[in-house]
Amino acid sequence: MKTREKVANSIERSGVRTRVAESLRGRWADVFFVFVALVFFAITWPTINQTHNVITVLLPFLSALAVWPVAVVRYYPMAAWACVFVSCIVIVPTHDNPEFALGWPVTYHLALAICLAAVVLTVKWAYVGWAVLATALLQLLNPGSEIKLGWFLGSLMFSVLFILIRQLVLSRRQLATSTVQLARESARSSEQADLRILAEERNKLARDLHDVVAHQMSMIVVQSQSAPYRLQGVTPAIHAEFDTLAETARGALDEVRGLLGVLRSDAESPEVTPVGADQILPTLHAARRSGVDVTWTVSGEISDIDETAGVALQRVLQESLSNASRHAPGGAVVVNLEIGADQTGGFGDGAKVASIEIDNGPAAPDALIAPGTSGGSGIQGMSARVRAVGGAFTALPASDGGFTVTATVPLRSRAR
Repeated sequence: MKTREKVANSIERSGVRTRVAESLRGRWADVFFVFVALVFFAITWPTINQTHNVITVLLPFLSALAVWPVAVVRYYPMAAWACVFVSCIVIVPTHDNPEFALGWPVTYHLALAICLAAVVLTVKWAYVGWAVLATALLQLLNPGSEIKLGWFLGSLMFSVLFILIRQLVLSRRQLATSTVQLARESARSSEQADLRILAEERNKLARDLHDVVAHQMSMIVVQSQSAPYRLQGVTPAIHAEFDTLAETARGALDEVRGLLGVLRSDAESPEVTPVGADQILPTLHAARRSGVDVTWTVSGEISDIDETAGVALQRVLQESLSNASRHAPGGAVVVNLEIGADQTGGFGDGAKVASIEIDNGPAAPDALIAPGTSGGSGIQGMSARVRAVGGAFTALPASDGGFTVTATVPLRSRAR
């Protein structure tokens, strides 16, 4: 990213230096055009009477009208061209030298060419068209030439040449502008890519905290709350210790959830962590030991579940058991895991899938449900994990007040 920024900054500095150089060149260009106009005027005034019958008193005025516009052609190209154009028309009736084939003084031709070139290079295209056409038609009025069509075509070719030059200059400027914009966009894209990578790392950390730490903390809360009822001979002092432990664990769990809210971004990247199907049964046994009334059935071979599908299923199971412990303590939980051919047709003919259903009943009548145990993002996380591997996910409340979670994922051939 820093390299791209340096490139963009270098190009911008180069552009600044270019503008400064253009400014300096512009000053010298002004001096040059003033000098050219002065030379043209010095030539035109004493020589115009050799080819045209002009009243002496008008000589300096006609000469100035024809050539001095060259001095300001960089700033007023259209006005300068118009002055020279009118001068050429005005002097046509005064031509009295049949042997002078150019028709107009050489300085008139040069001044008209310079001003026309300036118009073609700098003025809006609509005005350029009129100036080019008018200059070409003016050649048909050439009083000293018998090949007026040649002058007409020559004027058009001259204009076309400078039109091509203008297009070349514009293309180079557009290329330079595009290069600067491309460098800036590249720098911004690199920065955004770095931010996306950072966001993905934060999301991954948040999921790991939610899947592992929050789950274990929930188990501590459940065990602490249920221990006085599961164990015999618990004294009031020990009961109070368990209550304190449960309260502390709930506070820590709330802190973890707050941290998850900070770490999570709007766009969660559903990547998986290194756990799999071999953790499904240990998770069920651990939940039973912690006091969850869980039973399960397994149809098919768990070893047929590939790593990607196993991660998604195990996380769904872990989160569902954790939710059951928090939201419906004391309720029965039934887990059904089936591995086999797809019976729904939703994954293609002959596809092999693994499906897990976690059905937790309502909380026990005397169960104590801790406040603030709803509104988490566990269901969204489970759905994201399942859909990331091409599976289907549902989570719906049951008619008896419980909750049912179902996840089905396609299986890939597993290397033996």
